[in-house]
Amino acid sequence: MTIAIASANSAVERLLVVAAHRPGTVHRLVRSETLAGGKGVNVARVLAALGPEAGTLGAGGERAVPPPLLFGLCGGATGRLFHDLLRAEGIRCDLTATEGATRVNEVLVDRSAPDGATVYNAAGPTVTEDELASFDEVFTRALAEADALVCTGSIPPGMPDEQYARWIERARGRGVTTVLDAHGPALAAGAAAAPDVVKVNRDELDAVSGKRAAAATVRAWLDGGVRCVVVTDGGGPVQVSTREAGFEVAPPRVPVRSAVGSGDAFCAGLVHSMLGAPGAGWPRHLRAAAACGASNAASETAGLSAELPPRALLDQVAVRTRAPRTPRAGTARG
Repeated sequence: MTIAIASANSAVERLLVVAAHRPGTVHRLVRSETLAGGKGVNVARVLAALGPEAGTLGAGGERAVPPPLLFGLCGGATGRLFHDLLRAEGIRCDLTATEGATRVNEVLVDRSAPDGATVYNAAGPTVTEDELASFDEVFTRALAEADALVCTGSIPPGMPDEQYARWIERARGRGVTTVLDAHGPALAAGAAAAPDVVKVNRDELDAVSGKRAAAATVRAWLDGGVRCVVVTDGGGPVQVSTREAGFEVAPPRVPVRSAVGSGDAFCAGLVHSMLGAPGAGWPRHLRAAAACGASNAASETAGLSAELPPRALLDQVAVRTRAPRTPRAGTARG
């Protein structure tokens, strides 16, 4: 079995690190790396690092956590590089070839202000109908062996906004745990398909709320069948709403080296805990997720910090139960 993770808009990521960013000047990089990128890859990378033992994120687990399987699109010379980078990391993948080249994203980390990394995301190549049909066949293969489905990240031009929603509905029909972490129309359509978990940041929630308050949107998702809505807020407390209760999660304080990918690490930790200890309850799952997000923030690249692994941070995560309510609207990033 696997954790199937969509990488609909795969990317090659260029990490550029400078001592201090001064626009309009020439910089000498203190570090540069080329990595497989995109939110799906970030989730897969953290799940692979956590491994099968649920006890890595708490006091024991009930069953082994299946490994991640990334299914996605890739094309051109950058697509071949993307595939090679995944293989070098040992991330299992099933990729559909596209005529358009895989996008390249840039991440600029300023060591003098690491919590304000600058990210340049390309739109990605336009996907044809034939490529979409082939991609859906790959999804069908992935679903056949999936314990969980994670639909995360942007969708490329040419892919319908309802694509994640369609996959979530099919996964739900097979009893597969489903998690959605998207934005814009793909988020609105996907949430209406009632995944088990919807994870958003405050900006994303506000963008789909329209004239309704964010709280009303979250209530509508829960009433429609979503089990848990997670709203991250950068390094601030995470607001969580379920049909039975609400929680506020205060992440541990860590020396931030780059916050890029912390939301994806949170998502990976949540899925890992839900599958490895399904009877443990939301506070345990959220504690594991927050520890993973903080560990990522302590790493300059997207992924877990070797110096501050999630297990070392678990006891520093505070989960407070509150009366069922939803977060107020805001304009912070997460």
